[in-house]
Amino acid sequence: MLDAKTVSSLSKAGMVASLAVLTLTGLGRGRSNRNIHVLAGVALIGFSVWHYNICRPPERRMLAGAMPRETDPGLAR
Repeated sequence: MLDAKTVSSLSKAGMVASLAVLTLTGLGRGRSNRNIHVLAGVALIGFSVWHYNICRPPERRMLAGAMPRETDPGLAR
């Protein structure tokens, strides 16, 4: 299995590649460019979601009866 840094790099590379294809096909004409353009857009969204899910911090679970973070006086920023 790959470590988090490698997976993050792969997701970034996928975003860059799909954005490049999206840009190049956006400048062209024809039916094949349109189809590739749509697929590259979907790929960019997919890579962006993948990257977001990798890089976000883990969610904290609250215990039953615990106060939310905004109202807890001990967690002042």
